[in-house]
Amino acid sequence: MNILLVNNQYRLGGAETVVHQLRRGFPSARLAVADGKTFSPEVQSLYPRLLARLSHTRLHSIVEHFAPRDTWTDRAFRRLAEAPCDLIHLHNFHGRYATIESLASVARRKPLVWTFHALWGVTGGCDHPRDCRRYLDACGDCPQLGRWPLAAHDDTAAKLAAKLAHLAQLPLQVIAPSRWLADIVRTSPVGRNWRVHHIPNAVDAEISTLLQKTARVDRETATILIVNRNFRDEQKGFPIVQSALAATAATLPDRRPHLILVGENSDWARQALAGWSCQSLGYVADVATLARLHRASDIFLFASPAENFPCVVLEAMAAGSCVVATPTGGVVEQIEHGVTGLLAADISGHALSAALLPALTDVELRKKIGDAARVRVVRDFGEALFLERHRQLYAEILNTWQTRS
Repeated sequence: MNILLVNNQYRLGGAETVVHQLRRGFPSARLAVADGKTFSPEVQSLYPRLLARLSHTRLHSIVEHFAPRDTWTDRAFRRLAEAPCDLIHLHNFHGRYATIESLASVARRKPLVWTFHALWGVTGGCDHPRDCRRYLDACGDCPQLGRWPLAAHDDTAAKLAAKLAHLAQLPLQVIAPSRWLADIVRTSPVGRNWRVHHIPNAVDAEISTLLQKTARVDRETATILIVNRNFRDEQKGFPIVQSALAATAATLPDRRPHLILVGENSDWARQALAGWSCQSLGYVADVATLARLHRASDIFLFASPAENFPCVVLEAMAAGSCVVATPTGGVVEQIEHGVTGLLAADISGHALSAALLPALTDVELRKKIGDAARVRVVRDFGEALFLERHRQLYAEILNTWQTRS
């Protein structure tokens, strides 16, 4: 089975973790990426490698003037319809490196499945509408302007109209990692005619193996691990973390835990958490290092206000950490409150602090929860099951395509 995986980035967050798992599970699969500076030789770049390197130097404006990246990658993406592969598996797609029209063109000419790592595909351009329901009508007057992936000017109505015109009537096959996201896609005006398949994300087999080999460390003072793709991105919940820790410090002034911050702008976050014992490690790409950090932590704190089915929560559960999280998106499908983790009553710092306090004060409770979480991940979110579900879906899509042809 010859699969072509397409993604925006090579390595970054959860979507890239999923792509990495699929490449490992399907050794013949190839990967095409649109953004970034350098890639390993076997990765296909939708933008010429030399130009990609030059665009990350002081020559960026000149390169963009003569060879605009988005224009170039859009043409390259359209040509994937003639690529020597059986099926294209699309991942992160925000209409930046290719247009909606190009996506429709490829989907008409080649078997294509699209994993939704967020909700951009059925909205006017936001990844997570939160309480906004404008995407059910016409969008416009967007409350999230300027928040990635939206621009500062409001073109959400035009983007939603384009999706309705070019994508809504296509027989698209969509993978939703969470039931929460699947339900939203199925009931949206853009996605109501698509076939939506629920395949949960899985804990990465590589990190799972390393976690088994890494011993836990016993400490009197609890250690909390906070992993954030970008601490400055409000969407990832650092303001909620700040509020929760402030409330926790007020309640337990003499039992402040040690904090480990992992992710872009972690130094900035450490400065914002003055008064705490806090270690900043920046972005960590090495899997072995991540495994050690997970096993060296007692509690994993997750505070995103909007999320799909985060791989990082599965990794923490696999490590036997007690996960304390906001009740958002697919997180409530990963964690059973009081059994495999602790969920806040709502998405606020005060509620997250209330959920965190039992984990800080009851060592036996957090150990019991961590043990149960690890059992849950091994049973329900193993990589082998994840890959088999994809294998079956690929075969079904190819069979349907051949029958239609």
